[in-house]
Amino acid sequence: MKILFVGNSHTYFHDMPATVLQLLEATGVKSHVAMITAGGKNLVYHTKRHDVAFNIAYGGYDFVVLQDQAVGFSPAAFFEGAAKLKEMADKAGVPVCLYMPWAHRDHREAQPRMTEAYERFCRANGCPLAPAGEVMSRLLLTEATDTLYHSDGNHASPIGSYAAAVTVFYAITGRRRILDPEKIADPGIAAGIPAALCAKIHTEACRTTRIFNG
Repeated sequence: MKILFVGNSHTYFHDMPATVLQLLEATGVKSHVAMITAGGKNLVYHTKRHDVAFNIAYGGYDFVVLQDQAVGFSPAAFFEGAAKLKEMADKAGVPVCLYMPWAHRDHREAQPRMTEAYERFCRANGCPLAPAGEVMSRLLLTEATDTLYHSDGNHASPIGSYAAAVTVFYAITGRRRILDPEKIADPGIAAGIPAALCAKIHTEACRTTRIFNG
């Protein structure tokens, strides 16, 4: 599976796409990932980049994963950027997955607005949704914020980025059964995350992705 990630630091932090690749290969799917990112930028910015347009049109990807900015999130700008990039992908015959990030640690009240916009776009356009922000919300019910967030309160910790990657994995594969990370070469366990926490993240990611994708 060949995947292009388009987004910002919520995509490239802790090499999240590489973790997606490792998860895919751990389940027997030979994969390649690439990313075009720019810190703090939204999807409208990426619609104007020639390298984004060229890669979508000619890169031979099996999926394009799109992620809009989290801080300063604007539903109107999100819809504009996502729609234009999906149009490019449609012309190239490449399916699109929307990867929803998480609200700032100190502004968790902003999550529902972001969630509603991503869910509405995906339902209207038939795109799978990787609801990482909602997975984060569910994990925060039992896990400390500093377990999942980087010290800046904006980006994810290594564990939070792993949770995002697991969520993207379930969204793009459409897998409905929860994997046991101890039975595969799971990159979370390899990175030193406790096996019980990896299993909990797989459970929340799989279940939440099913909820949002039907």
